[in-house]
Amino acid sequence: MTRKHPVSRKIYDKHIQLFRYLNDAWIFTHLLRPELDKKAEELRNSKSSAKKEYSVPKRNQDVVSRRRDRDVGDVFKAQCDRGIFETNIVAIVSRVEAFIQDCLRIAILDKPEKLVLIGDKNIPLNLFLELEDRDVLLEAVIESRCQELLFAKPKDYLEKFAKVLSIDIKTEILESFIEMKASRDVIVHNRGAINKIYVEKAGRKGRGAVGEELVVDEPYFTDVIENAKLLSGAIQRETEKKYK
Repeated sequence: MTRKHPVSRKIYDKHIQLFRYLNDAWIFTHLLRPELDKKAEELRNSKSSAKKEYSVPKRNQDVVSRRRDRDVGDVFKAQCDRGIFETNIVAIVSRVEAFIQDCLRIAILDKPEKLVLIGDKNIPLNLFLELEDRDVLLEAVIESRCQELLFAKPKDYLEKFAKVLSIDIKTEILESFIEMKASRDVIVHNRGAINKIYVEKAGRKGRGAVGEELVVDEPYFTDVIENAKLLSGAIQRETEKKYK
């Protein structure tokens, strides 16, 4: 299909990049987990009780950390069962937010008057003084406003995002991403334990009660991949309808 409008072309390219990243994450995880599990079993069944030396970094030098085989095996097992999913989920949410930011930048550069939809602050004086070129200044302001926007609640910045692109995205898709973002925050900031903030953000998509450990396993990782694709695909399709 020939995409004539530069906005739809550029967003399509970003969408394809994100899809490839998501597929790569799935393939890597799918292939690595059996190897992690195999190594975990081997180390946990080791008869040796000796502590082996492992070189680890400390400031500008390497030091030695001593571990028994079964202890290292537990590390492999933890990564196989949960850790690899947590790491990927954190990265995927960041990539999806970067995609959203890219789409905002593309749409606003096409119609700079839309910048007011994500913030009507004055241009920072330091940018005005440092950047004489109007186009460079505009890009710097857009970058700053987009970054500020992503610090808002996901529901709020997704609503503004839809207004800037003049598109509609199904509530179900948006709610699934908001839950992903809330899960990411619990993983990063609360060691995987569900808190009140998660319950409030996740809403009806919530996956547990306060104090419970958030389930992070292969079925949920599958949902994350699928929901990220659904959001990216919806944005791309709706944008293509708008920018012909």
